[in-house]
Formats: sequence, C-alpha cells, structure tokens
Amino acid sequence: MNVKRLQLVVVVILIILAAVPPAVAQENNLTTITVETVDEEGESIQGVTVTAEWGADSVSADTASNGVVLLDVPRGEEIEITIAHPDYVRNFPYVIDSADEQRIELDMSERSSLSVGVDTNSGPIADARVSLTMGDRTVASGNTSQEGAFSVETLEAGEYRLTVEKRTYYTINRTIDVDGETNININLNTGGVTTEFVIVDPHFSPPEPVTDAKISISGVGDVQTLGDGRAVARIPINTEVPVTATKSAYRGINRTLIVNESGQTRTYELTRRQRLNITTASDRIIAGESVSIDVTNAYEEPVAGVTITRNTEAVGQTDADGELTVPIPDAESYRLTARKESVESRPVSVQGVNVVGSTAESTTTSTPTSSAPSLIPNITNTSALLIIGVIATISTIIALIVAGIFTFRR
Repeated sequence: MNVKRLQLVVVVILIILAAVPPAVAQENNLTTITVETVDEEGESIQGVTVTAEWGADSVSADTASNGVVLLDVPRGEEIEITIAHPDYVRNFPYVIDSADEQRIELDMSERSSLSVGVDTNSGPIADARVSLTMGDRTVASGNTSQEGAFSVETLEAGEYRLTVEKRTYYTINRTIDVDGETNININLNTGGVTTEFVIVDPHFSPPEPVTDAKISISGVGDVQTLGDGRAVARIPINTEVPVTATKSAYRGINRTLIVNESGQTRTYELTRRQRLNITTASDRIIAGESVSIDVTNAYEEPVAGVTITRNTEAVGQTDADGELTVPIPDAESYRLTARKESVESRPVSVQGVNVVGSTAESTTTSTPTSSAPSLIPNITNTSALLIIGVIATISTIIALIVAGIFTFRR
C-alpha cells in the first residue's frame, strides 16, 4: 500500500513539473538593469522611453518622475540601450558588453538640428560629401542634394567637426557649435596642383632617366619627359586620375594617381620590351666556311644561351659573349634566327657562294718558213703593236740625240 502511494506521489510531481512553463525557468537567468536619465545639468528627466535590445529581442519602459526605469534582460548578453523623447536626444546608443545587475546613468542633451548649404560662386553644388563628427565618432554623413543642401534633424547640442569635400574643390574642415536649429553655409573653390613625373629605366643601377616618354593624364592631356626624365603637369585637386606612360620600344604602364591639395612627385618605371638582335660578320660567305654572329638584347648587351637556328635546324647556342660560329655548307641562301625562351629575333639572311677559278687557253702560232729565227714575233694584238710602236719611236729619238751630241763634239 505504501509503495502504491509513493508511486502516486511521484506521478503527481512529474505532472506538476511538466506543467511549469519555460518562461518561469528562464526567469532565473534574467538580471535587472537600473537606468537613470539626466540632462546636461544632471537633473532627472521623466517620460523617457528606454529600450534595451539584444539579438532580435527587446524590452522597453518609460522613466518615472525620478528619471529611473528598471529593465530585465538576459544575463551575459550584449545589450544596446537607446532612448526616445520629444525634447532630449543621444547621438549614440549605450552598449553593455555583458549584462549583469547594474545601474547606469544616461546623459541626454536638448534636441538640436543642423542644415548645411554648399555652393560656389556660380551656384549650389550637388553631391558634395558632408561629414559631421563628435570626438572620434561620426554622427552623420551624406551627400548634398541638387540644391546643395544637407541636413540632420536630430542632434545633441554641442561642438562638432564639419567636413565638406568634392572632387576638384578644396576641402573644408570647420569646427561648429550646434544649438537648436543651426544653419551653416559653406562656399567651395576649385583648384589645381603641380605634379612632377619622373620616368626611369630600372634596368640600370642606379636607374637611368627615360627621355621623350609620353605621359597621358585623363582629363588633362599629354606631357613629355625631358633629358632628365622629368615632366610637369597641373592637375585638379582631390581627384583620382588614370595615368599612362609610354615610349616606343618600351613597355607602357597604367596607374591611378590620387591627387590631394599638395604638390607631389611620382616616379614611374619603364623597361624596354624584350628583344633579340642578331648580326653577322658578313652576308656572303664562301660555301664550306663559317660565319660569326653576335646576339644582343634590347639594351645592346650580349646574350648567352641563345639558340641559333639555320633555316629549321638548331646549330648551337651563344657563349657568354653572345657569339657563335655557324657553318655555311653550300652555295645557297640561309635564314638565321635567334631564340631564347619566348623571345625570337627577326631572321637575317646569309648567302653561301662558290669561288670560280680562271683557266688559260693555249694559243697555236705558225712556224716561219725561213730557217733563220725571226726577230719579230707574230703579234696580232693591237694594243701590243701600239706599245711596240711607241717604244721604237722613243728609241729612234734617243739614237738621233746621241748621234747629234757625238757630231757636235767632233
């Protein structure tokens, strides 16, 4: 009988525990935060709606006449506390990293507003960026309307840092006091700064200036470097402009230049495009002999390890001086090319030639009929006859002169 009663008691207890709602169990994990709202003079503010938020949940309540409200929130949660009142505001929420039973004081300021008008001498400026900061925190930011207006309807009264900026205009940074309905007008002015460009070739040590390089500045135009690799351009302030630098036989570059309100110098590097040049000692070689070749790069420096191809046949690689001797086996035209990795030279032509030797022809002469040897050869060449005639004339003249001299002496 006692056993049956004990079993009945256990069943009843289990039924009671099952009927307890989860919220009752969760209440044991709640903690109470006491919030007091005060104005700039430290006086309590009644009727402030205080909201505590965590995740997707929240709880709200209004302060009593003493400016105090009690809020139950989950223990250990990060809690963000905000307020709402027709006459008082806070710029930022109050954040509790880990909720526990505690008392906090929320300072509140009288509600104020700010209206900013941005213009230039020719009228309002649209899309100017306006930022309002208090200390190191941004309170509000945005762009001006087509009428050049920007406004913040709810602000704490106090001191702020106002920044207004727009491309090609000088940036305005101003400290302002906001109290009640505050209206401020900002006038912007355009400007430009001198930017110096320096173009160098890093192939050399130290890098050498690149002359006659063209620098193209979007929206500004082109400038060309002088002998020292320098060029100067005036560029609108507070802009980001695309810049390209080019020169024939060099690899061009593209950059984005950020221009502030101070002059600056920008150094860009240009390097020559990879190239192989092949030169030969001669373009005509006796068949069976060899031709010497030299291979240089874009900087006219010798290149080692370059494969030389004769027509379609690889015949060797250049040495440390960029040189190679290539055989020219036959009397025909050969195309020589140089290649290293993905770079190939333009072909050069070498002509193999044969050397033709001269052969003397035998001449048959008639035998004189007289048995006495002839003192006059059989001469048929006209030029030879002329020469013999001249020699005979000179001999006669000399003989006459000698005879005259001899007669005179006698």
